[in-house]
Amino acid sequence: MRPAMLVGTLTTLLLMVHCRVSTALTVGVGGLGWVLWGALQCALAPAHAFVLLSSYPAYSRQFEVGTLYMYGYETSVLLNEPQPLPVSTAKDVGFRVELAAEVTPVWQHPTNSHEQLLQLTIVTPKLSVKARQGPSPEGFVQKNSRLESYNLHPLFFHWDNGNIGNVYHIEGSELSVLNVMKGISSLFQHQVKNVEQTEVDTSGRCEVTYKLVDSTHITKLKKNCKNVTPVTFFNQTNKVLGADVSSQATTTFVLNSDDKILKKATSMETHFLRVEARKQAGAEVMSKQILQYKGNKKVTTPKYTGKNVAEAVNSVASKFRKPLITDQLATTPDPKECIACRTLKDLVANFRTTLSGKSLGTQSSAIAFTRLLRKVRECDQPTVQAVLKDKKNARILPQLLDIAAAAQTVAAHKAAMAVLNFGGEQTTLPERYIISLSLATHPSVALIQDVMKLVKKGHKNENLYETMMLTAASLTHTFSKSPNNTNHKIISGVKKFISEKLVACESEECKLLYIRALKNLRINDTVELLLDCAEGQARKPAIYATRALQTFPDSYITTEALKRLEKIFLDLKRPHDSSVRAMAADILLRHQPGEELVATILQVMRSQNTKELNTLLLGRLQDLADKDPHTKKVLMSVLQEPEYNNYHVLGQSGLSSAFSRPLVQDKNINASFSNMVEIHGGLLKRTTVDVFVDTQEDQMRLLSFGIFAGGLSMFGGEDAVDDGEESNAGIEISLLDTQLRPYVFFNSQGELMGHVWSGTGSERTTALQGSLLLQDHIQVVPLQNGLNAELLLNGAISYDFAGQIQVSLWNRNAHSLVEVGAALVIQGVARVDNSFVQTLIEFNTGTQAQLNFISDLEFYDEVMMCLQMVQPDIEVINNVRKLERIPGSNYMLKKYKRKLTPVPGKTYVMNKKNTELCSKMFSKK
Repeated sequence: MRPAMLVGTLTTLLLMVHCRVSTALTVGVGGLGWVLWGALQCALAPAHAFVLLSSYPAYSRQFEVGTLYMYGYETSVLLNEPQPLPVSTAKDVGFRVELAAEVTPVWQHPTNSHEQLLQLTIVTPKLSVKARQGPSPEGFVQKNSRLESYNLHPLFFHWDNGNIGNVYHIEGSELSVLNVMKGISSLFQHQVKNVEQTEVDTSGRCEVTYKLVDSTHITKLKKNCKNVTPVTFFNQTNKVLGADVSSQATTTFVLNSDDKILKKATSMETHFLRVEARKQAGAEVMSKQILQYKGNKKVTTPKYTGKNVAEAVNSVASKFRKPLITDQLATTPDPKECIACRTLKDLVANFRTTLSGKSLGTQSSAIAFTRLLRKVRECDQPTVQAVLKDKKNARILPQLLDIAAAAQTVAAHKAAMAVLNFGGEQTTLPERYIISLSLATHPSVALIQDVMKLVKKGHKNENLYETMMLTAASLTHTFSKSPNNTNHKIISGVKKFISEKLVACESEECKLLYIRALKNLRINDTVELLLDCAEGQARKPAIYATRALQTFPDSYITTEALKRLEKIFLDLKRPHDSSVRAMAADILLRHQPGEELVATILQVMRSQNTKELNTLLLGRLQDLADKDPHTKKVLMSVLQEPEYNNYHVLGQSGLSSAFSRPLVQDKNINASFSNMVEIHGGLLKRTTVDVFVDTQEDQMRLLSFGIFAGGLSMFGGEDAVDDGEESNAGIEISLLDTQLRPYVFFNSQGELMGHVWSGTGSERTTALQGSLLLQDHIQVVPLQNGLNAELLLNGAISYDFAGQIQVSLWNRNAHSLVEVGAALVIQGVARVDNSFVQTLIEFNTGTQAQLNFISDLEFYDEVMMCLQMVQPDIEVINNVRKLERIPGSNYMLKKYKRKLTPVPGKTYVMNKKNTELCSKMFSKK
């Protein structure tokens, strides 16, 4: 029988048995016909029958003992800004390694010729770097480096028909060279069949798909690779502030047609680091490998014996007279060698001026924060503690505490706690540190426990105690957002503590503290407790509880909760404060309101007894209708009825307002603010400004600030309404949905008049300042060539919130200014470091902005008030810095690019009534 017919016959018989075919065969069909007939039968069978057929060539694949297989190998790494195509450009930085690779089997399993121990040796490695004036087309120039001087020990890997198990190397091998050799070894791991499986190689543990193009061409795709070697990793739990990291990795294999030995392998991978909220800011790491077969020759190799690979490895070790280290294909990152390294002490001295209190709210302050943050994360406790205790740093100690808190390392936290005195009379510095801790991006259980110990210990200073409680709640919320922490007992423990304290409170001030803590905790099963407070008789706790519910995710508000909020709005059980009713209505309108609800709200607005509430509700309803198609459709449907579409409902004449305005509009992100201004008796009662940042997938409340006031009817003239409160005013600030304790201007008429007569409020006074961490991402990405890329993203905001108020009893007018000043810097780094070459790209985006909230009041003849929101001109700065360096030499290449984008300032329109009053007031001047 001819060979082809014999193969066809045997294959068909196997397929018949596998497919359970019982039909009689026609005698005399040619060999090709047998194969086609069998394939046709199996096409109707389960998919694994095809695997049997397509994997057939793998059985003839093996390396011949006593033969040395010679390959040429090169790998390159390029760093640049994200490019549409993975090609080299003149703007890249990076390097290329070229060498000769020799592979020979030194052991073969006694009964399985496809299981072997292969020895990989590399010869004459050379380094080239991407020079500024390099030759075309790729621009690499060869340079001397440590790579040429290393001892090149062989690497052994356990090869079993295309799968690689452990690798073995001589103790003391240079790590960078070892990683490169693992990258070459990984190219010998491939399957000659269509299959999807999980593999471990230099990229980590990956989901791999093999596609057999034909008997000699294979494509390998990798996705969802996870680090096998433990490395530092963390990312922002808030998606809007996260890093967007995407990867692509493909390898093509060409096999010899006769023995199926690897003839050529080409791998290409790209890794992109982008800012989620600003996709145009980012970096790209591109890596390529080419392994080309050059030939083979017969060699005399030592005979290593053993019934299995473990015995063979012991035999190799005895021949070398050195122990072999058992390892895996996954690589270990090289220790980083600092580029222009400086000590923490020196860096702090360099940034001392920009870290001063006067510089807060500026870009220079935010840049100093990010640079020092990375350094502090590398330092031990004594180093950090020495800097904090240095008398030269006394004036910038608050800013250094911000950095220590943001570092979130055990060493930095212990250093700060050792320097601070939580039992003393001075609480400014302890509170500053605790506030900074509240905005930690990846808090640990130990950190939450540490803060809770301070809370349970208590403190005689009420402000410090409240800050500690709010921080514990905020840290617990951030901790709970990590998928692995959802059911951790510390979450339920903190919730229980706050809830029990709230229930046990007897005074309003006590209730307000723990309601604010529940607002920071933001856990689903606290909604009912907050609703109880919102329904209660105590006015201020009801206001704060409803505000907490207003900031909760929409998914937390159930149908039952909406029913209770509707009863609050309609005053069905008892009369509620107008602020409570306004916020309850806002929550109801955000949850896909029906025609019945909208009609009910419009019906309430017919009453002229609640003119300011009506004006606020109308503004909010129109604002939501402008943004939400569903609300707009429902509103237009209801307004078809003359009962609601009339002057009594739609012609509200109050001074209150509710509106939203865009701040930044971009293809990746939208930033806007929502403002609710509530007037009572012609005077400001409460205003809330929420600044939102939206991406395509998520929304974040970046900042909330509000002004509250009461008991000021003395300034309102004859028509003023006494609200029954003691004179009070203050500011409330929330950063990243973390409520800070209120900053109170005055709490009585006596304090108010003291400020008026002394003029203490007429000077600009800082309410809150500091620096905090926004983006926080660290990731090590193992490359296919065995090297490792480190991706870093840090964003910092330096803020200075201040205000001033001037009251003239003689002129019977008042002027107040609230300044929200902040500078933002986002810095990303992609770097590939090893012992013989270093390369990196760093991108920076920054801006310095301010939002001014101005109010003017006249109470001479008639009471008039003008509210203004003003954003001055700003400028967005984008920088890109690229660097490559050869350690141990003087070679260094730097590239730099800078771009400025001006953004004009604007004054935001509030409502028609406010515009008319402003025009009337300022036309007199």
